[in-house]
Amino acid sequence: TAKRISARLISSLSMRVSGLVILMVSVMPFRNMWTFPSMDWSMKGWAENLELSAIEHPDRFARQLLRYESFFEDLAYYPFEVSVADGSDLPDNITALLPWKSSRGAPKRSSNEYRLEGDRIVCVYDMGAPIRWDALMNVLLLAFVICVMVGFSLILSNTVSEIVLTPLQNLLSQVHQTAALIFKSVSDMASALKPEASMSDDDLGGEEDDFDAAAAFRGETDLLEKVVRRLQIMSEATARPDGEEEEDRRRGLAQKDRAMIAMLGGMGFRGEESLEPTTVWRETDLCDDEDFITIFEQQQQIVEMAGLSLDQLNSWNLNPLELDRARNHAAALYSFGSHHHGLPFSPVEMGKFLEEVESSYSRNNPYHTWYHAVDVNHCVYRFMQLCSCHQFLTRCDRFALVLSATCHDIGHPGLSNSFLIESSDDLALTYNDNSPLEMMHCAKLFEVLARPRCDALGKLSKGYYREVRRLCVDAILMSDFSKHFTLIKDIQVCCEVHAEILDEARNTRRKKKLEGDSTWMSPTVQEALRTPETRGSFVNLLLHLADLSNSLKPFRIARLWAQRQLEENLIQGDMEKDMGLPLLPLNDRSKVCPPLAQISFIEFLVSPLLYPMVKILPPLQSSAEQLVLNAKMWQSQWVKDHKPTETEQTQLSDRVMKLQSVLHEVVR
Repeated sequence: TAKRISARLISSLSMRVSGLVILMVSVMPFRNMWTFPSMDWSMKGWAENLELSAIEHPDRFARQLLRYESFFEDLAYYPFEVSVADGSDLPDNITALLPWKSSRGAPKRSSNEYRLEGDRIVCVYDMGAPIRWDALMNVLLLAFVICVMVGFSLILSNTVSEIVLTPLQNLLSQVHQTAALIFKSVSDMASALKPEASMSDDDLGGEEDDFDAAAAFRGETDLLEKVVRRLQIMSEATARPDGEEEEDRRRGLAQKDRAMIAMLGGMGFRGEESLEPTTVWRETDLCDDEDFITIFEQQQQIVEMAGLSLDQLNSWNLNPLELDRARNHAAALYSFGSHHHGLPFSPVEMGKFLEEVESSYSRNNPYHTWYHAVDVNHCVYRFMQLCSCHQFLTRCDRFALVLSATCHDIGHPGLSNSFLIESSDDLALTYNDNSPLEMMHCAKLFEVLARPRCDALGKLSKGYYREVRRLCVDAILMSDFSKHFTLIKDIQVCCEVHAEILDEARNTRRKKKLEGDSTWMSPTVQEALRTPETRGSFVNLLLHLADLSNSLKPFRIARLWAQRQLEENLIQGDMEKDMGLPLLPLNDRSKVCPPLAQISFIEFLVSPLLYPMVKILPPLQSSAEQLVLNAKMWQSQWVKDHKPTETEQTQLSDRVMKLQSVLHEVVR
């Protein structure tokens, strides 16, 4: 249908446009019929004739003037003056007759004069009438073109309406009628199934089963959405008639019996874990109050024994670079506490696992060390606490996020993927140049888990284990910086898809704030964030943002991390120079400017990721404000250390102010 409509539309439009062009080309020459001919030689011929008569036959010159005037007597244009040219030598009887003036008079406007200058005589013509005719023809031509364009616009509009809009309207009308019929049938079936399936009116959309009100729906899409929703509810009701009771009955059966039921029902069967809701957020993903208190008290004792405080852990002032080994270990273990995610694990094996992970990080790297792992671990913990992630992330999501943060750079050699690929490193060859570092980190994580007494996931069932493993692998692979702009695109798309929900939540949040209510997450936002795809994206986003979180910390801490990161880049730059590999500006000791590099990092990499996340998770606003503050601090240090010109200062100041203005636009 679309192809036929398109073909008809193209054919019709092309024919009409061709007709318009042909008409315009045909009409254009007719205007010259009423205008002064461009190739009239009579004026020049008479001027030459008078000049020749004045030289060779002076006695005939007077008669020639009379004939000259009478020749143009019936024409719209005529000579009104004949005079002697400057510097010419003519007989006295000729000069006595000149200058000659016509009885018809001179033109009122000098712009209507047309001069023909010979060697001895100058003839001046009045071209007022031809010029007026030419102007009139131009006006008429313009009016004609306007009328033709308006007429053809109406014709094209009617053509589009006839070929496109009318068939589309008929098609939508048929869709509406068909959907109404389906909805009525589904409603009748729902009524019949209602006692058996125990479906409430709210489950069916809170509307009457009688579909005479179908005409009340304003759009075909709304109607189709309701049809699909009812079909989905009915499918769930008929497939699992008693909901959780059906699940309880299956738990009471032997494994082979449940496998037989699953096979007969057309479902896959993997053992005990097939009954676990690992990919759907449920209220059970919130920790029980009693369990929370017990686990929290145990974790608090461990932290205090290590010399840390909960106030320090619950702030951005925690700096692993300033902590000893025991306190870093306690900080990392605290983030894994079950009261944060609700999944069971052995504290002994988790402790041994963290020790093995620590030993797997290089101690020679300036930046990618165990300290960085603890820092990212703490950062995702802070994000989850600030953003109330327990309201939309499942237990597996939260546990996998902390686990990925702790091991996302395990075994890092202090070199980038591009260097490994360019130098044909064994790691790049092993993983076919496809994110070799991240591939290695994933493998190393589960290699450590397989070591004796290090199975931190040992108490998870197979279903939960597979889900945690999948989430960890996805999150760590997406931490490859080549995926950075893909993640930015994902969060921007999420903001666009849920724009109406976010705007409504923002308005509601403002009203609650005026009433003294600090609750920020509305039920509609929760529902939008709880879909599997969105939750998976946010696990990846939160890990990647934590990996880039140095710029979100207080400037004192941010500067320490920036110095370490820069030193690691410069070491790689020295190796690139020695090996003859392409040298990036940030890796060149002779060119890099640390303050400017950090401002560019904030401006072009961190803020495009963080600002859209602030729209969805408003508690991240404080981190965004710290980001802008750090950019200003780097600007001040640059001015102090490098003494730039006023123009350079103005340009950089404009960039920093733009960062701030964009943030104000996001949070307004």
